[in-house]
Amino acid sequence: MAETQASEAPSAEPLKVVYDPITGVPSEYNEYLPKDCEEYRKWKAAQKGGAAGAVADLTLKDKHGEVIEKQLPGGKVKKKAKNEVVLETNTRSKKKCVTTILGLETFGVKLPEAAKLFGKKFASGASITKNPMEKDQIEVQGDFVDKAAELIIKTYKDKGIEKKHIYAVVEKKKGPYFDDAGDDED
Repeated sequence: MAETQASEAPSAEPLKVVYDPITGVPSEYNEYLPKDCEEYRKWKAAQKGGAAGAVADLTLKDKHGEVIEKQLPGGKVKKKAKNEVVLETNTRSKKKCVTTILGLETFGVKLPEAAKLFGKKFASGASITKNPMEKDQIEVQGDFVDKAAELIIKTYKDKGIEKKHIYAVVEKKKGPYFDDAGDDED
């Protein structure tokens, strides 16, 4: 009887593991590699082929043909910052007014220099702060929306800022500041 039981026992052959030629680890572990290692990046680049690669190259454009967002691998979407300057006034401590200027950095304007310019032109305090979305903005003490819009157009025309790029927030609604945004005559 001992002979029949020994022949029915499972064979002790080693398990064959197939290693990925790019990463050097078993294929089922590729997605768990550290995202910053070179092997993971090579593996992800190899995976871009087929439908996944086609989706990764999709972009969404606005009516002017500018790229708004890009589809990233894994279905994530990277939105491009819109090229617009938003002016808004807020009230602090019941009577004090503050003008916030957001979006100058999307045109390549250096915010410290711009804050200094606004402070000198308006004879007021101007500083760089972060808004709730962690984006830098310029805060100028006082109500200077009208003067700021004109100064931005004049000073940063070489950076590509035009009337169509200036928006103002009035009663919690954002809209174009200049009604004749299509006309760039001075």
